[in-house]
Amino acid sequence: MHPKFVGIALVFAGIALGIVWVSGRIAQPFLPVLVLLLFLAGISLFGKTNQFAQRLQPFVGRSVRVLTWDSELPGHSAATFIVQSVRALGPGLHFYLRPLPQGSPIHLKIAQPREATVDDAGVTIREAKYVQWAGRKVPKSQATIPFVLTVVGKTQVTSVERGDRPLAPSA
Repeated sequence: MHPKFVGIALVFAGIALGIVWVSGRIAQPFLPVLVLLLFLAGISLFGKTNQFAQRLQPFVGRSVRVLTWDSELPGHSAATFIVQSVRALGPGLHFYLRPLPQGSPIHLKIAQPREATVDDAGVTIREAKYVQWAGRKVPKSQATIPFVLTVVGKTQVTSVERGDRPLAPSA
């Protein structure tokens, strides 16, 4: 299904639930939170960041090196990562990177990415409001480039090497 159709459905579902809640037909105290989440998820599918995230899908499963503000990621000097996923939520671009050889995926957020270059060798984002790694903002330096992802090697990692759980055998 096309992402824009899903986005429209989510936005309308959020609006409908919001109207029901405001009218007093449902008094559930957590309904406004659900309305907001549906609305945000729906509008996220329309933005430029979502289109950018779609362009980055070929990097999922690839072995990469990452620099933020011309520095290694905090706590992971000279590390190589596997890109687990790339998603957009609102104006933020979200990567989940798993350190090699073993490790759990770590969240990297790029807020309001702009002026990006994407090619087979990697991604360069020349402008962003901030970069966040493992829940903490990466301090800006004198560097002007907030994010560089460089592919290491040409092979794509298999789903098992990526850390995906294998499917249960069918009976």
